[in-house]
Amino acid sequence: MDRRAFLALTATGAALAALPAIAQTAGETTMTEPRTGFAPVNGLELYYEIHGEGEPLLMLHGGIGAHEQFGANLAELAKTRQVIVAHMQGHGKTRDIVDRPYSYPQFADDTAALVDHLGLGAIDVLGHSLGAGVALRLAIQHPEKVRRLIVVSGTMALDGMYPNTLAAFPAMIENAARIGAGVAQSPLAQMYPDVDWTTAFRKMGELESDHWDWTDEIDGIKVPVLLIFADADTVRPEHIVAFYQKFGGFLSDAGLDANNMPDASFRPVSRLAIIAGRTHYNLMETLEVSAIVEKFLTEVPA
Repeated sequence: MDRRAFLALTATGAALAALPAIAQTAGETTMTEPRTGFAPVNGLELYYEIHGEGEPLLMLHGGIGAHEQFGANLAELAKTRQVIVAHMQGHGKTRDIVDRPYSYPQFADDTAALVDHLGLGAIDVLGHSLGAGVALRLAIQHPEKVRRLIVVSGTMALDGMYPNTLAAFPAMIENAARIGAGVAQSPLAQMYPDVDWTTAFRKMGELESDHWDWTDEIDGIKVPVLLIFADADTVRPEHIVAFYQKFGGFLSDAGLDANNMPDASFRPVSRLAIIAGRTHYNLMETLEVSAIVEKFLTEVPA
């Protein structure tokens, strides 16, 4: 469960009651033992796992939890690819030992340093929620690191989310101690006992209370892009349209011969997927995500 799930639960007063269900998808996923390690990255010991063999795919998790958020999609993609998952600062097994706030640009720099540490060169990158923002910043700040970009429930700007979601972030800062104390008694805390939950919630609230907008910088991304959203996402539909238009989509009828598909000469192919009957909070519980991702990576050349 990512940061917006916790926000929604907190806003409705159901947060603590729902905590026992957190992070259960990880236990339902059958996987071989991964290769693991800690990379010395910008003052952190950044935890990572490598699953499977093949072309590398880096998967970036959402806020508060870690790679368990991907559920069975991780194991499914690892059947044909080398899937790398990393825990960001203050998440999972990467302890928050650096005196700095959470920052999308900093997370992207940390990720780029991990890619270098592993000697991966240019790789395919998928990010969900918080991870989607980090993936976007990675493509903006370190374009040489990204072959193809997959953004799941991400935005170009903070105001791409609904107002009621945005309003919950300042409350997260104020209530970080109470929320953190509740999560400390949850299965998620059993998985990651070294996380300072109060600090994590405070920093997450601060990250999403400070306005950010990368709309203009998005124009510099020139790799194939796949956007995936739920049909009941936290991302506003107007923002989804504007986002896809940035990559050549929704500009004209494709035509009978499909000559006007969104792959104009100024940028590579882009695609959009809307998964029915899902929300931002349970989107990763369906294997439709891995099926769409695999199709994109198979059909669209880097």
